[in-house]
Amino acid sequence: MTLLGKKLAVSIPDTVLEEKESLREKTAKVGTIARACAIYGVDTIEIFRDPRGRGEGPWVRKILEYLETPQYLRRRIYPIDESLKYAGILPPLRIPSHKVKVRLDQVAVGDVREGVTDEDGTVDVGLDASFRLEGRAPVGRRITVRIVRVSPPTAVAIPKEAAGAYWGYRVEEKAYTDVLQDGRFGVKIATSRLGQPLKSALRALGEAIQGANGAKLIFGPPSKGLYEIFGRRLTDEADFVLNLYPEQHAETVRTEEAIFAGLGLVGTVLTGKA
Repeated sequence: MTLLGKKLAVSIPDTVLEEKESLREKTAKVGTIARACAIYGVDTIEIFRDPRGRGEGPWVRKILEYLETPQYLRRRIYPIDESLKYAGILPPLRIPSHKVKVRLDQVAVGDVREGVTDEDGTVDVGLDASFRLEGRAPVGRRITVRIVRVSPPTAVAIPKEAAGAYWGYRVEEKAYTDVLQDGRFGVKIATSRLGQPLKSALRALGEAIQGANGAKLIFGPPSKGLYEIFGRRLTDEADFVLNLYPEQHAETVRTEEAIFAGLGLVGTVLTGKA
């Protein structure tokens, strides 16, 4: 969520990696997408099924969720997996939920951390001692907790939204038919080289976003545009269809490059600098 309280979502196809051959290249591209979303405070990343492709949605989701998981919990949540071979070498997201390890005497009441629940009713928050969890939670579940006592170490589960800072993104998989009908994020902004030039839409876009609870940016795969997936529905159901690069000089714009540009645009509009 942005500093101005707006929800942000990014929607990408499960064919976003179709031009990449090696596992290393695919992992690096997903890592760049994760970094873009973390930098701009994206709440939700949607992966939608491209009906004409052979997508990799579950694997893309796994990498995105792995990167969003604090480093100290990754071994607890993710067993050794060949598909995660290169995930460990990607740049960290460095978001507020990715706490560093500190001594127990440096922990304060009110601190918020991510943890994993254990069978004995405690939660592992990446410190030298586990914290007793007030209340119940399923074993082996990742949860957000607030420290309520340091001696004895005690914590209580809280909603992720109550952390008081940007706490990472969620990842969802969905049918492409649901992407344009989902109104949770306010203004729906589709990106296309066939769309309206960015400059001519700035005023209307700014007014729409300022008056909504947030925005969702929708991106296509490398081989085709969103009109080839959604047809006329794109014009009818998206609030804006924008060409982010009306004067591009490179033959193609990569999806991860478009994501940075689109999120930067929303950030500029929100701060009133457009």
